[in-house]
Amino acid sequence: MAIPVIYQLITMVILMVIGVVLHKKNFLSLANAKGLSIVLTRVAVPCNMVVLLQREYSPEIFKGFLVSCIATYMMCCIGALMFFIVGKIMKLQPRELGLFSGGGVYSNVIFMGQPLILAMYGAEGLIFCVAVMFTCNVFLFTVCSVLFAMGSGIKKSAGRMMKEAFINLICLSAVVGVFCFVNSISLPQPIFDVLQYSANTTVCLSMIYIGSLLAAANVKEIFRDKLVYVFSFFTLIVMPIITKLICGTFMSGMALSVLVVLMGTPAAAALPSFADQYGADEKRASQYSFVSTIISVVTLPLVAQFLCQ
Repeated sequence: MAIPVIYQLITMVILMVIGVVLHKKNFLSLANAKGLSIVLTRVAVPCNMVVLLQREYSPEIFKGFLVSCIATYMMCCIGALMFFIVGKIMKLQPRELGLFSGGGVYSNVIFMGQPLILAMYGAEGLIFCVAVMFTCNVFLFTVCSVLFAMGSGIKKSAGRMMKEAFINLICLSAVVGVFCFVNSISLPQPIFDVLQYSANTTVCLSMIYIGSLLAAANVKEIFRDKLVYVFSFFTLIVMPIITKLICGTFMSGMALSVLVVLMGTPAAAALPSFADQYGADEKRASQYSFVSTIISVVTLPLVAQFLCQ
């Protein structure tokens, strides 16, 4: 399993380098990169989720899809608790503790996870990838939003959190995709083609976006901070291991392997902007995302080789 992952990571790194070069040459500013992020989250990713579920219905796959949703939310809760305990031991302040706990489980499932799963398991594996993406998105707007707001004084009602968690393009597109899958509904060819063309931009644009963010980071300052290494260790190594141990008791096969890999992806590229919305430290969030993304080039092939079937 490690070889396909290595090849895919090389491809992704090359695309990141393009993003770095574009930023360094002033062709892609941070403002423009934010525009790329909007295109990705509001167009490419939702389209992709519908396209991935355009296949013949299978009761076994649908059961695996639902189990993956439950297992993902469970592991996100366990992971957040683990990061919270570690942060308490390290005596982090509430504002830093919330970001450390929420950011540890807000992984780059959408931008980095999908191409890795495609390389490892093909289109069938992407079905379970959608389940993890959908559930992580719900977790982000519920538990993570509370954690990110720690120490900032920002509070949201339960009703507003539920609305943000489920009334958004990513969740709605997942619901549409599942509805079509369960009822074996095939979209008209022109509509499918539009969705497919949009979906095909996901990997390229997301890696260029991440590259532009990495180019804007202060590398020397970031790598002197020990906390980012602790964060990366638990995100990239401990999370996939405990996912394998816990979920392996009731899951198996491709569904389990997909979940293990996705739980071992680095902090999300969108972590800084999301943290900023809730009054958390945007700079610290950028450091978590930067260092974990760099280190994941080494850890993800190891996860694929030793923890996946």
